[in-house]
Amino acid sequence: MSILRVRNWLDPVLRKKGEPVDNIDENLARLVEDMYETMLQARGAGLAANQIGEAKSLFVVDIGIETGKRDLVTVINPVITAREDEEIAEEGCLSIPEIFAEVRRARRVELKGVDLKGNDVRYEAEGFLARAFQHEMEHLAGTLFWDNLSSVKRNILKRKFKKLQKEADE
Repeated sequence: MSILRVRNWLDPVLRKKGEPVDNIDENLARLVEDMYETMLQARGAGLAANQIGEAKSLFVVDIGIETGKRDLVTVINPVITAREDEEIAEEGCLSIPEIFAEVRRARRVELKGVDLKGNDVRYEAEGFLARAFQHEMEHLAGTLFWDNLSSVKRNILKRKFKKLQKEADE
């Protein structure tokens, strides 16, 4: 297994839509294992394939994140089939490190897709897990969490990110 480079928001791959996955094979399984390792090393709750440079329609999420019991799942070709209620809560992103903002999302979602064995999967999630699913789905659509914010807030966060990046490079 390998730790992969998480692309930051300046990388054009993050604006690409994830292409449907047609073939579940050893290469995909290896990619997913590397994604798990990368996500856990970065202390993330989820990771979409385009965040590591692969414009594929898949993500990994730790669905046990709120319980403290690790439960890693892979969702291939995911689709949100239902959304209920709304809430605003703070979000961050591995592709925009150290930047957080309040984002409006559905409080409950139903998500369907396929797992690494090719089996259909369905998740009903609420709260933080519903937020994580929606966040990763946005990555697969080529958008970032701050695209949900006003242009003023987004520009402030972009400047903050650039400043943090400049300080890190010095």
